[in-house]
Amino acid sequence: MQLKDRIVIISEKNMDSINTLYGKCTTDELERIVNNMIDNAVVEINEDRSRLHMDKTVNCRECEYMKEFDYGNRIYYCDHEDRTDDMGKLSVGDVPRICPEWCPLRCKIDHSSAAK
Repeated sequence: MQLKDRIVIISEKNMDSINTLYGKCTTDELERIVNNMIDNAVVEINEDRSRLHMDKTVNCRECEYMKEFDYGNRIYYCDHEDRTDDMGKLSVGDVPRICPEWCPLRCKIDHSSAAK
């Protein structure tokens, strides 16, 4: 059974807390609230994971593969031949603080960290 197919049981205490925060909830409203909380948690986990990797890798700003083009807006691209993102676009306006998931240098760090 996949995680998404599992049943979640909300305790009386948690339901009271949710009702205090949001008022009485229907099942659909509760599902929406819980899914929003999970979405936010996933975003935060990914940001934390990226920060961990950024501490171990070269920052995009310092990376030799980062290229800047100015077409009215500064657009930043990764020019690494092993990137998995076809366009390699990093950001517009400023170099991102978070290493993208598809960064080839990040992959090397992931594998070397797992081996330790």
